[in-house]
Amino acid sequence: MLDNLITVDKDNIREAVNNKKLYGHRFVAVTCEKEGEDYELTYHFDLNYEMSHIRILIKPEDVIKSVSSIYPSALLIENEYKDLYGFNFEGLLIDYKGHLMLSDKAPETPMLAKKDNKEA
Repeated sequence: MLDNLITVDKDNIREAVNNKKLYGHRFVAVTCEKEGEDYELTYHFDLNYEMSHIRILIKPEDVIKSVSSIYPSALLIENEYKDLYGFNFEGLLIDYKGHLMLSDKAPETPMLAKKDNKEA
């Protein structure tokens, strides 16, 4: 269990992340875990060596608001999750169109659960 964790609606992720930025938090990472039929995206932040976290629940077909306009380094993990899971991030600063990590010949969305993966 994570301490200092809040869960917000996926449509409110930008607002929640922007509040972290306004209070001086450093963006650390985003992690992804399967939770039933949904996925959890957990955004991790640091302030004075104390971690805090914001979580959203999504379905693979959901449109997720990119936080890369708030924390530009987030564009790397958002593009990675676009490659690996097929997640659709709206408003990416740079959109690699599913080819940040994967070549044209790579399997599509290799990290989606087999049931979710269209190639399976």
